[in-house]
Amino acid sequence: MTGPSTRAIANWDRPSRLPASWRGERLVGKILLALAVVILFVLFLLPPLTMAAASFRVGNLAGQGEWSLGPFLETLSQPSTWRVTLNSIILAAASSLGALIIGTFLAWVSVRTKSPLRRWMTPAMAVGLVIPSLFYGLGWYLVVNGKAAPVNVFLREVLGIEGSPFGSGWPIMLIVVIGYVIPVGYIFMVGPMSRMDASLDDAARMGGASRATAFFTVTLPLLRPTMFGVFVLMTSYGFSAFELPLLFGIQADIHVFSTAVYTTLTAQEAQPNYAGASTLALILMLLVVVLVLLRGWILGGRKFSTITGKGFRPEPKHYGRIQWLFTAIFVVVVCWIGVIPLVQMILGSFQPLFGVSIGFTTANYEHVLDDRKTPWLITFTLILAAIGGLIAATIALVMSHLAVRGGRFIRFFTSAVSWAPVAIPGVLVGLALITAYLPVPGLRNLIGTPVMLLLGFIVVVTPIATRAVEGGVLQISAELEESARVSGASKFVTFFTVVLPLVLPSFLAGWFIAGIGVAGNLSLPVLLSSPTMQTVAVKAYDLYRQGYASEAAALFLLLMLAVGVVGAVAWAVVKGGHRLLSRARTTRIERAITTKGRVAHV
Repeated sequence: MTGPSTRAIANWDRPSRLPASWRGERLVGKILLALAVVILFVLFLLPPLTMAAASFRVGNLAGQGEWSLGPFLETLSQPSTWRVTLNSIILAAASSLGALIIGTFLAWVSVRTKSPLRRWMTPAMAVGLVIPSLFYGLGWYLVVNGKAAPVNVFLREVLGIEGSPFGSGWPIMLIVVIGYVIPVGYIFMVGPMSRMDASLDDAARMGGASRATAFFTVTLPLLRPTMFGVFVLMTSYGFSAFELPLLFGIQADIHVFSTAVYTTLTAQEAQPNYAGASTLALILMLLVVVLVLLRGWILGGRKFSTITGKGFRPEPKHYGRIQWLFTAIFVVVVCWIGVIPLVQMILGSFQPLFGVSIGFTTANYEHVLDDRKTPWLITFTLILAAIGGLIAATIALVMSHLAVRGGRFIRFFTSAVSWAPVAIPGVLVGLALITAYLPVPGLRNLIGTPVMLLLGFIVVVTPIATRAVEGGVLQISAELEESARVSGASKFVTFFTVVLPLVLPSFLAGWFIAGIGVAGNLSLPVLLSSPTMQTVAVKAYDLYRQGYASEAAALFLLLMLAVGVVGAVAWAVVKGGHRLLSRARTTRIERAITTKGRVAHV
């Protein structure tokens, strides 16, 4: 038996100690994944964890000082704490359920029926999203409060009822909050609804099912992952609603998490009760965790793929005269979510005294435009909205794809990252960021800079963008990616050539919604901004507190006009780019067909 030669032994290479999965391209991918995990942890998980720990510390700043169970136990022992918890659950669940039902119905009408005005539903809902919650609430507040309020004038002249019986309390608060979040439910549902194959309903109809039966047994079950995700999102954010409960709840002694936290931090005391506010945030965090676990238990790991290969075809159908009823419902909803408060806000911007009918003037717009800071305020806000929305939507897309195609740890981590910021009320997000980053040498230098403000906005709006994007990702069948991989494409090429084009509508919707969330957010920049680094929302709120509400309304309307112009330009660019890419691909296909004697790649 002949052994290996001396030359072979000399040239023998020691095998690598790393397994095959940790060498070459896979090693680079795992390093990038580990780096992304660290960045996401610092950005999304560290602030809520620090805020939770602040419940057990006493000091001049949240998270600083001695450890103690006293403030935590004291907060839990107060009956008002559990009353606030119950009020928050009622408001969040009831408003989210009502808004989701109405939004899903309107999305179905827009996509699956041929009702009149159906093509105007998406633009109308987009306009509803542009209205900031503060001035949406103020518009409705002036409709139902005061002697000159239209509702009170009708009650006094027709029914002889004096005062403002609907000025505050549960009925008006639920009506206003539901109206404000209906556009969110619609925007989240219209994308997945438009990508459902109409042949599934046709198959049910051929089996003898009625249209109503097909809707409840085929359409709704397929939409269940997205619907429950949107419901959990809206419920979670309903827990931290601030402006609307502040206007319509406090007068009736109805406190929710956000208003209770605000009251705790701004109480007339020698030292704000940071531990008490953090305890309320901890309770909210536990409620959000329960909702996320409930979502995972109900879905049970089931997958719902509604985008497949060549057989995919979404088609609207004619439903007869009942479509006029659908249109009437749409008109009522549009008045509810936008026309009434927007008209009131427009009228107020032209009034010398906001909400008082003593004539009209353009002086408010003149004062706003004469201020040299106004162009910078609007530009700065739009830049933050565009960049913050884009980064948030990109993070949401990557996390959603990793959650669907990744392992158990990646699914758990991405779920924690996307839901953790929701557990902090808006009035505490800025405080949580400062508390988390102040002890870190490199990050403490970001406090007070536009970068810190941008990071805060990304943390706040990424959960919203994730819910907008993940529905589209969940509906992409794995067979499409597998086909690309079999053809020789790498994971990166497959992602950019297969996944991204299919999920692009949901990605753009997430970008738009996240950008609007940044532009109209008030609670975060109130703490993180400075006099030389303000957004339009902060400036408008300062004008309102100083008694110049009409100028504040004018400033917000200018911002909405700017957002509309930028959105229209962006939409035109996207549509033009899509047409150019389609023409280029058609040209390549034609050249490939007519080419003879050589191989052409399409």
